[in-house]
Amino acid sequence: MKRGLPLALLAACSSSPTEPSVHVVVRAEVGSQISLAQSQIEPTSALVGMRSAADQIDLQIRAGTPTVSVKTPGACPLEIAVADAPAKATVKPWLSVAGGDLAQIGFDTPFSVTLTPGCREALTAKVEWKQTGGDPIELITENNGFVVRGRTRPLDAAVPWGIVPLSPRTRGEVELTATSAGHTLKVRVSAAARASGLPSLALSQRVLLGGAGWRVKDHAKGGKAEITQHGPLGAFQPDARGRWVLADGDGRELSLVVGTHTDTLLDCGRSDCHAGAAGAAQGTRMTQVFERGLRGQIPRYDVACALPCHTAGEPGLPDGGFTQVARELGLSGHFTTGPEAWNELPRPLRRLGGVTCTACHGPGAIPEPAARWAVLRSDVCATCHDAPPRYGHVQAWSATRMARADRDDRARKTEGCRGCHTTAGFLAKIGVRKDAGPPTPDLQLGIGCAACHAPHGEHLDRALLRARPAGKLPDSARVSRVCIECHAATTTLLFEHDAPGAHAAVPKGCVGCHAGEAGRGKNHGFQVDRARCGRGCHAEGVPKADASIPQRIEVALSKLGLKRDAAQPLHARELAKVADPKRRRALELLQLLAADPAAASHDAKRARALLGEAEGLLGIE
Repeated sequence: MKRGLPLALLAACSSSPTEPSVHVVVRAEVGSQISLAQSQIEPTSALVGMRSAADQIDLQIRAGTPTVSVKTPGACPLEIAVADAPAKATVKPWLSVAGGDLAQIGFDTPFSVTLTPGCREALTAKVEWKQTGGDPIELITENNGFVVRGRTRPLDAAVPWGIVPLSPRTRGEVELTATSAGHTLKVRVSAAARASGLPSLALSQRVLLGGAGWRVKDHAKGGKAEITQHGPLGAFQPDARGRWVLADGDGRELSLVVGTHTDTLLDCGRSDCHAGAAGAAQGTRMTQVFERGLRGQIPRYDVACALPCHTAGEPGLPDGGFTQVARELGLSGHFTTGPEAWNELPRPLRRLGGVTCTACHGPGAIPEPAARWAVLRSDVCATCHDAPPRYGHVQAWSATRMARADRDDRARKTEGCRGCHTTAGFLAKIGVRKDAGPPTPDLQLGIGCAACHAPHGEHLDRALLRARPAGKLPDSARVSRVCIECHAATTTLLFEHDAPGAHAAVPKGCVGCHAGEAGRGKNHGFQVDRARCGRGCHAEGVPKADASIPQRIEVALSKLGLKRDAAQPLHARELAKVADPKRRRALELLQLLAADPAAASHDAKRARALLGEAEGLLGIE
C-alpha cells in the first residue's frame, strides 16, 4: 500500500487548503488482519482531507478540533486528541491471540487459545465461540470466553514410508470464530503443517515420518534437531538450513534439503536451466492468480482465504513465505483489491505472490536427483487441491480406478504395463521425462495429477490439461486427447470406423459424459451421471446397456481356452503366441472389447459388430 502520501493530495479535498491543520497517520497493528478501508472518522466536519488504504489512513485534521474518533470493524475505537496528536497512531484489534494462529501443535493433542483484549471496552464484553471450519471437536470456554480449550483430532491419513503427506483435509485444521460486542476474530488451530511428501522442507516445518526407529544421521551445519516420537510415528522439525540425512531402524536413508522461500533463488528459468518450463509456468492461472485477485479481476476474491494456497509459504511458520515477510515489513496482513493493488505491494511480496517454483518443489530447493520422482505424487497438488468443499479434486480422484492403477505388482513393475499404470511410466511413454519412479517398488502412486495436467509444460486451457496430438478425436473433443493415450480401445470403438458412433459427437469427448458430480473438483471422480444423459441427448429415456455383450465375450474367450484373470488381464496377453491367424485375429478383437469395460455403453452397435466378427472366426453360432 502507498506510504507517506503528500500533504498536497490530502489538502486537495478541502475548500480551504491553507487552513491550519494537523497531519496524523493512522496504522493498523502489525499482523492484526484489520482493514482500515472500512473505518469511520467522526466528526467528518473536522477533516480537511483524508486518504485511506487497507492498513493506513492519512488524516488532515482541522486545527482547534478537540478530538477525532476512528471506528473500525474488529478494532478498538481510537480517540485522537488533536492538540496533542502524535504523528502516527495505531489501531489495536478488539481481541487478539499472542503469536496468532496455532500451527502444527500435534494430532490428538490438547490446546488452549487465550484472547488478549485491546482496550477496556473489550475486556468487559463477553466472548462467544463457534467452530466454523474443520471436522467437529468439543470446545470448553472459560473466563467469560477469553479462554477456549479443545483437542485436535487423531491422524486420519495414509502413512507411507518417509515423510507423511498432509493436505488441508488431513492436516487436522479447525477454524474457530470468537464474537464479542459485534466484533469477530477467526483463529485457526492446526495439528500439522501441510506436507507434500517431497524431501524439500521449510525451516521449522514439522513433519511426521512413516517407518520405525528414525534418527538423525547427519545434521545440517549448526543444526541440533533430533527425531521425537509422535505416537507410533517419528517427528522431525529442522532448526538449520542445509542438507540433513535421516535413517530408519533398517538403515534406509532419507536425505532432506531445508531452506526458506526468501533464501531460495528463483532463477530456475535461466537459459541454461529450465527456461522452457519457467516460461510456460509464467502464463498459467496458478502463477498469476494472486495478482489477478488483488487487481479485482476475480469476482468475490477473498485475499485472507487465498494466502495459504495462492502465495508461497505456510501461514504461521517462519519459513520466509508471503505472510512472514508481510509481518516483517510492518503490514497489518489485510490486503484490499483494486486495479493498482498489485503494483502497490512491496517488491519482496510480489516475488512471493503466486504459486512459484518453491511452492511445489519445496523451499529447500529441488531435491537430489534420486528423490525427484516424488514431485509426481498427487500429494504435491493435494497441499491445495484437497480442501473440500472448496476443492474436491484429490478426494474425488482418490476414489477412482486411476488412483489404484498400479496396485498390482505386474502393472507397477513391468515395462510394458507402466506406461498406462504409473505416472512416471506414462510421462516416459509420451516423451515428457525419463521413467524415474520411486526407488521403493511397493510404493503405489496411481495415475496422478501430473499425468493429465502440465503445470509448466504445453497445456490446453485454464485447467492446464496436457496438450496431446489429436489422433482420431475431433477438435470439439480436444480436452480429452490425453485420455486416449491409455484408453485407446474406447477411441477405436467411437472413432476408428467409417460411421462414428453417436457418442463420438458428444462435446468435449470423454469428459463430456465422464463429468462426475457438479462442484469444484468433484468431476475428478469421472463418474457418468445417467440422469444427466436424460436431461440432454436422451430426453426420451436412457437406453440400457446391452447385457449380452459381456456374456458373449466370456463364451468366446472360453472357446480360446481363456478366461478373465485379474492377475493377467486380457489386454496384456501376447498375440504373437497364438499361431493360428484366425484365432489370433479373434483374440485381438476380444482384447479390444475387454479393454473397454463400458464397450456396451460407448458404442453397442460397433461392439456387437466386432464381437460378431470374432465369433465367426471362432465358429460360434
